[in-house]
Amino acid sequence: MKKNKLLKISAAAIPILLIGLIVYLFLNFLKKKEKIEALKNVPAFSLKTIDGKTFTQQNLVNEQTKVIIYFNPGCHFCQAEAEELSANYKNYKNIQWIWVASEPLQEIRQFAVKYKLDKQPDIYWCHDEMATLYQKLGMNSVPYFLVYDKNNHLIKRTSGAIKLEKIINNFDEGK
Repeated sequence: MKKNKLLKISAAAIPILLIGLIVYLFLNFLKKKEKIEALKNVPAFSLKTIDGKTFTQQNLVNEQTKVIIYFNPGCHFCQAEAEELSANYKNYKNIQWIWVASEPLQEIRQFAVKYKLDKQPDIYWCHDEMATLYQKLGMNSVPYFLVYDKNNHLIKRTSGAIKLEKIINNFDEGK
């Protein structure tokens, strides 16, 4: 008798749980799709630079390709990419680099100075207080790259370790 009752409860509960799981996954898919759609053009944002100035999407230069890199100063991949940019910066003409992190401004500043990128034109070091941009853009790891063309349309989106050269060579505007 108890087995029979347990089977009836299981027969009712399992389909309800499966339907709930399917609905949950579908809603997450829609949310992710919505965030990706929002990335097609440079979104509105407001960040603080290591110099204490405000940096927004209005500061992006239309005549340049933009590479937004969300990073963490302690990330080994991010360090390797900064080292690569430092060594090859002069080869990447007409590119505006925006490095963004949610770590304290002092850590971001030290990172920029360490790789001698703090005084380079067209490289901006920004603080994303409370990781609002990170969340807004649906990022899920560091480093995270968004590459926009001269018209602020998304060219490439990628996360994880990747050579900057590989990102830049995927479009003609970089060199």
